[in-house]
Amino acid sequence: MSLSDLANIIEIIGIFAIVSGIVFGLVQLKHHRIQRRELAIIECARSFEDEDFTESYRLISDLPGAMTKAKFDQLDEKYEAAALRVAMKFETMGLLVHRGVIPIDAMSDLVGGAALTLWKILEPWVEETRIHRSHPTFLEWYQWLVERLRDMGRTDRSPVYVTEANWKEPRI
Repeated sequence: MSLSDLANIIEIIGIFAIVSGIVFGLVQLKHHRIQRRELAIIECARSFEDEDFTESYRLISDLPGAMTKAKFDQLDEKYEAAALRVAMKFETMGLLVHRGVIPIDAMSDLVGGAALTLWKILEPWVEETRIHRSHPTFLEWYQWLVERLRDMGRTDRSPVYVTEANWKEPRI
């Protein structure tokens, strides 16, 4: 074997090592993105466990139908504060979905029904607040999120206890 043959073999091994390194790096990058997305979903779920959010959700979801600013003005101020608290939570979720941090299907499964239910109650108040404060972007990402959930057919979906009645644990 000549020095030239040895150099060619070493060059082939070097190219193989570089290609292997690139493939390994791409696989690691994909795994990192998946892990980041899963962590974002977990953090999203944890954020809804907050006691203040839970109390605010209870207050708003117990209100009788769509709420206008005038109706909120007739209630204790804690109701409007609760409305703002839950709406800001969904505002944040809308932005995170838009940026691709949280997949919309995961968000939909986690709290999509709550987002839609509360929007039905809060929409008139949001629209009036936008006009009253000359703030057309007030809770824009929450509205965007609701519209995307509606586009997905989220409003017509059967409950998961029906659709997933025959669920089996996935094998890993």
